[in-house]
Amino acid sequence: MKQNNYLRHGCTQTPTLYQSLTYLLYFPNILNCFLLISLLDESVIHYILLGLLTLLSLFSSIKTTLSCPTDQFLIMQIQYRKNGKHFNYENYKLDSYCDICEAYVKENTKHCKHCNRCCQDFDHHCKWVNNCVGILNYKIFMMMITSTMFQFFYTQIVYIRIIILYNTEYEKLQIDNEIQKFHFYDENDLDIKYTLSIIMLVDSFIFSILLLQLFIFHIYLSIKGITTYEFIVKPNTKKVNPQINVLNVIPEVIPNEITQKNINIQMDNKNTIIELNCSEQQLAQESQEKQNDQTEIILNNQVLS
Repeated sequence: MKQNNYLRHGCTQTPTLYQSLTYLLYFPNILNCFLLISLLDESVIHYILLGLLTLLSLFSSIKTTLSCPTDQFLIMQIQYRKNGKHFNYENYKLDSYCDICEAYVKENTKHCKHCNRCCQDFDHHCKWVNNCVGILNYKIFMMMITSTMFQFFYTQIVYIRIIILYNTEYEKLQIDNEIQKFHFYDENDLDIKYTLSIIMLVDSFIFSILLLQLFIFHIYLSIKGITTYEFIVKPNTKKVNPQINVLNVIPEVIPNEITQKNINIQMDNKNTIIELNCSEQQLAQESQEKQNDQTEIILNNQVLS
C-alpha cells in the first residue's frame, strides 16, 4: 500500500459524476432562493433561518467530504513502519488482516474499492461526497443529511410563497430595495423570477424527498444497530445448521482412537461443509447396518411371540 493512500478524502480523488451533479444542483438553488427572498415582506426572518440552515449544511458537507475514516490501527502501523518500530497486533486483539493494505485492522473494518483504503467500521461509500462513511465520520454525515434536508424543505416554503403571491397579490412582489436592484431584465423581471421559482421548487422537492428517504433509512439502521453494509450483505448470506445426527453414529461404538474432533465441520458465509474421512464413513455405515440388524431381530421376536 502506498503511504499516502490512507490520507485520502473526497477532494483528493477524481470527482465523480454524482459529486459534480451535487454542486450543480445545490448552489444555484440556494443562491436563487437568497435573491428571491427579498421579494417578500418578511424577508429578514427568512434570511436568518435559511442562513443558519445553509451554514450547518455547508459546514457538515465540507467536514464529511474532508474527513478521513481510515482505520486508526492502519495509520498506527504505517507510522510504526516509518519509525522502524515493530507493531504487536496481539496487544490490540486484531484478528483481521487486509492483504491490500498489508496491515491488521478491526473486525468491522472493510477495504473500500473506490477509495482504496480500509475504512474503520465501514458503513458505505457515499458517491455524493466521494468519500467513505464509517464510525469516525458517521455523526457528521447524519448532520449533513438532516441540515440539508431541512434546508430544502425551507426553500420550498419560500418558493411556494412567491408563486402564491404572484398569482394572487402581484403588487406585493413589486418591492424596490437594494437587493432587488439586481434584475435579470428590465422588462418582465418578475415573470422570470416566477419561472425560476417553479423550476427551483421542483429541484428542492426532489432533493428533499431523496434526503428524507435516506434519513429514515439511517434512523432504521440505528434502531436495528446495523450498518448499511450489513443490511445489504446479511440477507444474501444463507445460514445452514450442521445436521450431524443424520450419521446415526452411536457414541459407544466409536473407538478411542477416533475422537469427536476428527469430524471436521467447516463453515463459510453461505453454506456448511461437512467433511468425513474414509474411516469415519465406513464406521458410520457399519453402525447403521448394526442398528438395522438389531431392529430386525427385535421385530422378528415380536412376530414369533
